[in-house]
Amino acid sequence: MSEISKHERFYMNTVTFLVEDCLFKVPRSPFETESTVFKDMFSLPVGEVDGVEGLNDVKPIRLEGTKKDDFERFMSVLLYRPNGLSSELPVNVEQWTSVLKLSTLWGFSMVRQTAISRLDGFTTIPLAKKIALAYEYELESWLLPAMNELVRRPEPISMEEASCMGFETALKLASVREKLHFRLVPQEIKCQSHSAARIYDINNTHRYFIKEITPGPRVDVWELDFTPILRTTFNISTTEEE
Repeated sequence: MSEISKHERFYMNTVTFLVEDCLFKVPRSPFETESTVFKDMFSLPVGEVDGVEGLNDVKPIRLEGTKKDDFERFMSVLLYRPNGLSSELPVNVEQWTSVLKLSTLWGFSMVRQTAISRLDGFTTIPLAKKIALAYEYELESWLLPAMNELVRRPEPISMEEASCMGFETALKLASVREKLHFRLVPQEIKCQSHSAARIYDINNTHRYFIKEITPGPRVDVWELDFTPILRTTFNISTTEEE
């Protein structure tokens, strides 16, 4: 009888995690190959096999501070994403934010990019939430566009929005909203009386400089680009992606 061997692809090592009060026994390979955090953890020298965490249900790796629901969503993306099984993937902003959170924490760059791409597809994320997420998870591509849209809109920043993104950020954005300046705009008006008195004078126009300020909502700043002043106010480098 020939010696029995283990298949190089389909004989999988597993790792056991304890998340809250639930055990997860999952393939170890993606944690070793995709995560900078777990790759370093698994590469550490170990002592007796019986003392190694993650090999069985008796001594699992405890993921302190991680919620069971968040881990379920993360594992759904990690395991089912390559197979395109969309029915197993998260479906809303909250669920994809869970995936973004854990993939960022554990250094799963491919899963993180998947979460960002899916979140980009949601057009109903409030601006304040996008700014908060951009800061928390280093989403440079979200930050300036969301800030620009918020400072251009007619409505002021609400207390709920300030609470969501932080009052310091809200105050700085409010200050940017106020940094509009009026300029004198020349207008040429043809003067008919002068034309009648000076028939041979073809320069029968007068230039006036007008400045009009009227109360009401900010409806005239949609086309303005606040990017330079936002960069200065928030110390955002020009090398970051917009």
